[in-house]
Formats: sequence, structure tokens, C-alpha cells
Amino acid sequence: MATERVRNGLSEEVRARIDAAIGRGSFPQTELDITLASFTPELFEPLATRLIEALGVLPIEASPLPDHLPHPHDLPGGSRVSRRYLHDLEQLPMMSREDESIAAKRLEFALERLAAADFREPSVRAARRSEYQRFFNEFVERNLHTVVSEVYGYRTYDVPLDDLIQEGNAALMHAVEKFDWRKGVRFRTYVAWWIRQAVERYMAAVKGAVRVPHHLQQKLRRLKRQGRLPDGFGQSTSVADVALAFEVDRELAGHLVESSRASLSLEQEIDEGGERFRDLLATRWEPVDSDRAGTIRNRVAHLLNDLDERERTVLRLRFGLDGGQAQTLEEIGTHLHLSRERSRQIQQQALIKLRTLARRTGLEQEV
Repeated sequence: MATERVRNGLSEEVRARIDAAIGRGSFPQTELDITLASFTPELFEPLATRLIEALGVLPIEASPLPDHLPHPHDLPGGSRVSRRYLHDLEQLPMMSREDESIAAKRLEFALERLAAADFREPSVRAARRSEYQRFFNEFVERNLHTVVSEVYGYRTYDVPLDDLIQEGNAALMHAVEKFDWRKGVRFRTYVAWWIRQAVERYMAAVKGAVRVPHHLQQKLRRLKRQGRLPDGFGQSTSVADVALAFEVDRELAGHLVESSRASLSLEQEIDEGGERFRDLLATRWEPVDSDRAGTIRNRVAHLLNDLDERERTVLRLRFGLDGGQAQTLEEIGTHLHLSRERSRQIQQQALIKLRTLARRTGLEQEV
């Protein structure tokens, strides 16, 4: 009698399907799809509950995928994305609006069926969990091409597309779980937002050695699309261009340009043979004369900062450290309004300080 009351909430056509399934020992997935499609949005939950109770432990018989339909456009590929991966995606049929709706209903039904399983029957719960996972996987797999299509628009941002596809696939799985078919929105439209959000956040987190705020990176992408900064923060873009486009001062614009420079990992492979950037580096650095001279000049300039201003000025003028011609003590005295003797004393005092600092820092041995 209890079973009969449950069945009475369903139409005669649905009851006939259930009777046929009981005789067969399983409920075909195609019959399930037709049944769920007949439920109105307002009565879907109570009718789905009655259907779950009426089916009991009957398994849902898997149906083969529909015949392969060619994609409306070829999936982008080349060396940026695995050709085998793209080939596998092209074998999966695309989903129409009706397919998306029924897949979402089927997934909701399977989740409710899993929740209604008796905890005391682990074999039944395992079967229903496997059933839910099968519906979930099919929904995800038939929309993987959407991830590639959306992600390929970011191919010019110096981030590996394979990494972005992984982020997009994770967003796709999240969108499948969150999708509400009752809103009347196409799943493709809904998931595109999740994919773009995940990809842009990933790029904001990993691109460059210095993290640029996410809202600024979004604005940069918008400016590139509008053609106001077609090269982004590239070599042809000046600080003035960035300041004007972002409506900020030149100092902040300079920081944006500096922090947005791409960085490469020494472990990154540079050819098919597996050679990496670190393999190009010498195991031991031997400075050439020009390198040594430049290093010494930098060290001396650093030591000069420990002198007072007048001592630095005397040494710069006396030895032409600024690239000018060396001057005599008499010329330096005239320039600083000092006597020749006083200029000599300042020079001597500054040199003694420099020698002491050179010994302390090890520069004396390098010279």
C-alpha cells in the first residue's frame, strides 16, 4: 500500500516505465531523462522524491553517448596545447540547451538519490555514489571544449596554456556543482564566467615575480582589447602611455611597468630535448676585465658614500671620477673657494679613509 501511494503521485506513463524497469531489473538512463524532463520546475523536487522511492534499489542503466556531432569550429591547438588532448575532446558530442538542462536534472536526481540511501546498506550507497559520479563526469567531459575555447583568448599573456586549462577545468567542475537549471540560463554562458574568473585569478597570482593587483590586470586586459594599450606593458609602451591609460601619475605607472615584467624559471624547458635555462649557465663565473672594472667602479662609488660631501667632491674633481678631466689642487681650491694646501689636506684625509674602508671590505685585495 505504501508503494502504491508513492506511485500515485506520478503519471500513468511514468508508472508504466517503472513497471517495465522492475521487470527488466534496471531503469534505462534514456527513460530517466524523459521522465525528469516531464516534471515541471515547480513540482520537480517532490516528484523526483517519489520517483526515487518508487525505484528503490533499481540501478540506472548507463546509455551510450549520442552520435558524434562536429564542433561548430575547430578547437585551437598547435604546440600550445596537447594535440592528443584536443583530439579526445573533439570526439565528445557537444551539448544543446536541452542536453544541458537534462544533464543538470539528472545530476540533481542522482544527488538526492544518494542522500536518501540507507547508511546501513553500504553496497547500495556505493552504487549510488558511483551513479552520481558517472553523471557528473559526463556533464564535465562534454563541456571540456568550452574551457579550451575560453582559455585560448589568454594565449598572449605569457602563461602556459596547459596550466590555464587545468584551472579552467577545475572551475568547470565547480560550475557543474553550482548550476541551477531552473534559472533558464545556458550552462555554456554560466560556466564561461567561472572559467574566466579562475583563469584571471590564477594569472594574477603566478605571472611575474611581483604580483600586480587583480583589478589592475583586469583593466590592462580591457585596455588591450580596446586598442589603447595594444602591446600591454611591452617594450613599445612608454610610462607616459600607461599613466594616461590608467589615469595615474607617472611614478605609479612606472611601478606598474616594472612589476609587470615577465620572469622565467631556470627550470623551464627551452626545447624538445629537455634542455633548461639553467643548462645555459656556466658552472663557474670568471669575470672578464670589463666586468671586473665595472665591479670595482661600483664598489668605489659605494665607498665614496661613506665620506662627507666635501671629501667626495675633492676626490671626484681630482681624479675625474664623474667622467670629466682630472683637475689640479689649485683648480679644485678655486672651485671650492679653498687654498691649494687646504685642498691637498682634504684629499689626503679622504684617501686615508678610503684605504681603511677598502681593507675592511676586501676591495684592496681585488684591486
